[in-house]
Amino acid sequence: MVPSPEPRPSTCASQAADNNGVRSGSARRSCWECQRRRLVCDSNRPICSKCKLSGIVCPGYENVKPLTWVAPNQITTRTWRGGRKPKTNKIDITKAISKGDGKKDTAPETSEESQVVRLIHVFPGQELRTDTCDIAEASVYWNEQVYPFFYENQLTNSPWVVPISHLHSMKPYRRHGLVTMAIEHHMSRLSPTRNDPYAIEVRARAYQHRLTAIKALNNEIENENTRCSDGTLAGVLVFLFGDLMGSATVANWRVHLNGFAALIALRGGWDAFCQKSPHLKSLVLFCKVVENLANTTSPAHDQVSPVANFKMRNVIRDVFSIGYYPQLPCPVDLLIDIIHINRLRFQATCNQPGKSLTSIRIEAERLLDKILDFSPEVWSSRVEPLADGHLLMAKTYQSAVVLFGISSLQSTGVIPLSKDWMTAKDTHRDRLFSFLKASVASPALKICTTWPMIVAGFEAKSGSKSMRGFILERMKEDSQQMGTYLPVAAKEVLERFYISSGNSWDNCFDSPHALVT
Repeated sequence: MVPSPEPRPSTCASQAADNNGVRSGSARRSCWECQRRRLVCDSNRPICSKCKLSGIVCPGYENVKPLTWVAPNQITTRTWRGGRKPKTNKIDITKAISKGDGKKDTAPETSEESQVVRLIHVFPGQELRTDTCDIAEASVYWNEQVYPFFYENQLTNSPWVVPISHLHSMKPYRRHGLVTMAIEHHMSRLSPTRNDPYAIEVRARAYQHRLTAIKALNNEIENENTRCSDGTLAGVLVFLFGDLMGSATVANWRVHLNGFAALIALRGGWDAFCQKSPHLKSLVLFCKVVENLANTTSPAHDQVSPVANFKMRNVIRDVFSIGYYPQLPCPVDLLIDIIHINRLRFQATCNQPGKSLTSIRIEAERLLDKILDFSPEVWSSRVEPLADGHLLMAKTYQSAVVLFGISSLQSTGVIPLSKDWMTAKDTHRDRLFSFLKASVASPALKICTTWPMIVAGFEAKSGSKSMRGFILERMKEDSQQMGTYLPVAAKEVLERFYISSGNSWDNCFDSPHALVT
């Protein structure tokens, strides 16, 4: 919103106006529109006849010039180019601000200088927009920026990597949810911790779309006919994924998981749901990947359904077989072992004081021996013959699961701090770091190592400074590359752990965190 241009009246017109003003005071004052158009105003009140006949809203006769709305980038007046334009003090003012010597300037600021400074600080991204603009831009962004990146960086073709189509015709909660995710993805790629005026204005639009999506999804859930529909279930997981992408909403993950589980219960439970709706197994897989990996980075006593997840391990094994999950090329046997470890950790915290952990220890040691005996070469040959990427990932995840199992079970007192287990930890820590460094050469492998990086980050506290630096720098890069906040969240957790006095797994992850999608 800028002032309408004020024309400079001719000398004769100025004299006539002055004479009229002397004779009749303010009664003969021209309205602002007639002055702009250089017309003789009849000075009728409240609006002049010329404006009325022309169909123009008369701006009136007030002493203060009215403001008028103009479209962005619209030119309302041009500078006369008859001679060389003298230098203005705009550059000098900005230089004085950015290159000052630190001393305060006591000279009074002129009104012109003050105006220039104010113009410099206007939000650069502030503009009048409609939801249609954001929806159109989000559709283009998904299909031209996000989809090509993940499509080109797959170990093998995945049913999860698909373009976004017909975004404008989706239900409001999915449409606005995907717009929110597109904005968060774009801002994370620019800088995960960016907090300048442009970022603030853009994120405000993301929150507005998120609010619209929440209202629409609540309406679907309140309606008995749509409460348990396929679309509503998908909408809940869109919210889960979207909230995990942004720094301000990442803590909401448990709310979405609990809500999704409640809707699944209304449809007969996990097993019945997968049997009756096999086309929706991907929803179950996404939910269980987030839930069980979040349990690994949560305190042993504060997990999400660790016993129930272990009981439904066959369902999880079945849904994991629907296709290659882009960011988790983990052998399914090792994924089930992770779920088993989480259950043992939880049971150890439920044990009555003074009661022996012998039975849990025996089960844990058998499980760890099974993980150590796992053969990445055999698994890789069965899944994808001659696939070096799959073989490297199988080795990476085996070492990560071994380290997670030993460290987390030692944290709860299940596994003793014996020499044999410490030797196994040292061996697999060195192997894990060598595998992670080898994965740097391939963008497709880098985006697959989020969870092993977290495990390596924990082990790096007892390692060298270069190990810690490698992990923290990789997490910062991964956040911008993948367009999600989670690696930065993991980095912040590890940085707090490094400066703390604790050394155990539960000292590091002393509150629930979902750090992998």
